[in-house]
Amino acid sequence: MPRHCDRLDGPRTQAVAAEVIDLYRHCYAAPPWSETPEQLAGYPAKLAASTVRPGFTALTARDLTGRLTGICYGWPTPTDLSGNPVYDAVVRAFGPHTAAALTHGALEVAELFVHPDTQGQGIGRTLLTRATAAWSTAWLITDPDSPAADLYRHLGWQESGPLPRDLYPQLQLSLFTLTTSVQDPAAVRAFSKAM
Repeated sequence: MPRHCDRLDGPRTQAVAAEVIDLYRHCYAAPPWSETPEQLAGYPAKLAASTVRPGFTALTARDLTGRLTGICYGWPTPTDLSGNPVYDAVVRAFGPHTAAALTHGALEVAELFVHPDTQGQGIGRTLLTRATAAWSTAWLITDPDSPAADLYRHLGWQESGPLPRDLYPQLQLSLFTLTTSVQDPAAVRAFSKAM
């Protein structure tokens, strides 16, 4: 379990961007992701673009020393799924109607990563559970053969199917969805505003 969890909005996440970027490199340079130097170098711009998305929210975990050990962030999925490589891949994989049904009104979990030295301690589970607590539906993309996918399945996430291979050439990724008993739209709005 993480020693300390914080909820951050976009500006507060940008204030700790150097730590997030360092953590990302520790997590994604190694297998199964094995990101290329170009992919790793592109993450700071990707993070900056994410933090200005409407409804962006991050949850961070720190250990007793204050070191960032995990982060989970996302935003409400927009109604218009055009003009974004990830959304385009979801539409190509499932068709426009099914893609809209899978993502409409849902939390898009864009990233969840935990330092390799602290994996297996419940950090990822805690961050993801807290991030999705106010949402009746959520979705994310991951490698279905990764250890993270096992965690998602254990928490009730369902694999909806594979995405086009060109989205992430190193691995075959799949869309995972979560449906919970939260039915209160006001709780979702409050979550998005609780910054």
